[in-house]
Amino acid sequence: MDDTTSRPRADAATVTLLFVAALALRLLPAPAATAGGLRLLSPDCYGHLRRAASVARNFPRVPVLDPYLNHPDGGVWIWPPAFDLAVGGVARATYGAGATRDEVARVAAFLPPLLGALQILPLFYFARRVFGRRRALFSAAAYSLLPAAAIWSGYGHADQHVAEALGLLLFLSAAARTSSLEGTARAKAAILSGAALALLVLTWQGAVLWAALGFLWGALFLGPAAALLAGTATLLVAVGAWATLGAASVPFSYVSFGWFQPLFLAAIALPVVLAAVLRARGAARRAAAFVLALGLLAAVAPNAGRISGAVRRGGAYLAVRDTSTRPAGGDEFESGGYLAYAPDAVRVIAESQPLFDGPPGPALARAVSELSAGLLFLPPALALWIAPFGRRRGPAARRRLAGRLLVVLFATTCLVLTLVQRRNVYYLALFTALALGQLVGAVFVRASRQLRRTRPGVSARFAAGSLALVLLVLLGPVPGLGALRRFRAYASAPGPDLLDLLGRLRTLDPPGSDPAALPPPAAGAIPGVMAPWSMGHFVTALAERPAAADPFLYGFRRQARLFSSADDTEALAILRAARVRYLITTDLRPVLARYAEAAGRAPAPPGATFAVRVHESADERPVPFLIRVLDSRTAARTPDGRIVPRFRVFRVDGSP
Repeated sequence: MDDTTSRPRADAATVTLLFVAALALRLLPAPAATAGGLRLLSPDCYGHLRRAASVARNFPRVPVLDPYLNHPDGGVWIWPPAFDLAVGGVARATYGAGATRDEVARVAAFLPPLLGALQILPLFYFARRVFGRRRALFSAAAYSLLPAAAIWSGYGHADQHVAEALGLLLFLSAAARTSSLEGTARAKAAILSGAALALLVLTWQGAVLWAALGFLWGALFLGPAAALLAGTATLLVAVGAWATLGAASVPFSYVSFGWFQPLFLAAIALPVVLAAVLRARGAARRAAAFVLALGLLAAVAPNAGRISGAVRRGGAYLAVRDTSTRPAGGDEFESGGYLAYAPDAVRVIAESQPLFDGPPGPALARAVSELSAGLLFLPPALALWIAPFGRRRGPAARRRLAGRLLVVLFATTCLVLTLVQRRNVYYLALFTALALGQLVGAVFVRASRQLRRTRPGVSARFAAGSLALVLLVLLGPVPGLGALRRFRAYASAPGPDLLDLLGRLRTLDPPGSDPAALPPPAAGAIPGVMAPWSMGHFVTALAERPAAADPFLYGFRRQARLFSSADDTEALAILRAARVRYLITTDLRPVLARYAEAAGRAPAPPGATFAVRVHESADERPVPFLIRVLDSRTAARTPDGRIVPRFRVFRVDGSP
């Protein structure tokens, strides 16, 4: 059996070493990220940068409605407040109320590696409680070196995903501890578990799914204390929504953070609390649970139709792949934001593709390179984690079963979600590390016993430990060496040339307004920029102009119609309706067929499309209403052998 004896000093020393190793790995991209000036990793990182810069300047206010999104109408930030509040708050504390965008960027670049390394602590203590000390050590060691864990928490990856994984681990650790306690201690621990769950939802709006699983598990294993878990999570998310949103009108949707999240939590907390009314011991506790149930019912009943409608849309997001079967072609919009994402729009997002997208062999190899061989062992590990408990009885066995079923419930759900959308790999990495720890721990035990029998003069534990560590490295980071090399080289980051081009555009035509200043400009007041949707957050953060299309998918269908059009009259009408002063082009040949699909028309020959004709033209005026004002300093070769700048900026004649 695993050694479950508490060794505080030894465990603290081990966890500290693993934290240092994890932090060092996550800082590997720093030299490449800062060469020639700091670059953040992805478009969303620049969205977080701009929002966090506003927080730093106007702490603790977190922007909700933004005139720089969905130009010229304005749009809502879809993200909850926690991650941007953390980045902006640290920048404010470090640099003061006048923190510049570059100073906020330095905080945004360093915070993810720190949060990623801190994940080692709750992972170790959670695994020690559920699986024992030995397997906890191997699991934490595996996670510290896992490529997927490092990639999603590396230097410069200023996105909320690392905070999501940390929040989930905090909840799992707190919940497992709660199930091991009784009486008043359990009640206090349940409140802390609810707070951890609330933090997770305040970090990512889609974490309401984890809340639903947490409430279900709590109802099965925590008795009346489950009401405290569910009630605390619901109340804190409601307070966070109130503090963030104020009187702002926002969509009631799973897509963006708003009042849907606390009301959905209230709806699923209600049966948990009603069960506590029946199960609570003592009149006072039963009365308290009844009052809480009445409060939840008062919030849920008037909004039941809205809640069920939003839930149906959320289910369709995962299940429906045909845009034509969705209302309005999937473009359901309200209060400055989406109620649902259309399937044809989601298909252009790389993170939204299935884990095993493409030929099976390469797809499996890619998945294992990021998630380790623990991905292959996870399904049998799920069975191993719960198999022994059918033969055991008593309170102690029930407490261990509660912790392991917590793992199985979340791991199974996460595996299914990742198979559907690979963006969930940063969650799944937690569980593949646990599976790898299970495998390596079993090898250690077997090798140690074998060595004691066959080589009594040899230190069995040392030899078995060495073998286990070698196996862990071979199954963990070694399959992902290629991914780690790309990670260190910062290969997925935008090139300096794109950032330079947008800086030159800002200098060429200063927008005249500070994006972080209050009050913000009215929507449509500043002439915007039309660029491919994935470039939108770069435009708003670096050119400091509103974007007519962005990674929140605002304007996605509009830019798809523009770039796939073969009709210059249609293109000019789109640009003028979007109230843009500038157009940015790049090579869109690989996605033009998808853009035509989104525009609702058959694909035109690439050379006939507006995107190709404008971008690849040698003329200063490729069409009568555009004049080229900037070219990037790097170039690429077209299919016919010509050298064309990678990015080009055009001014629209007659623009505002």
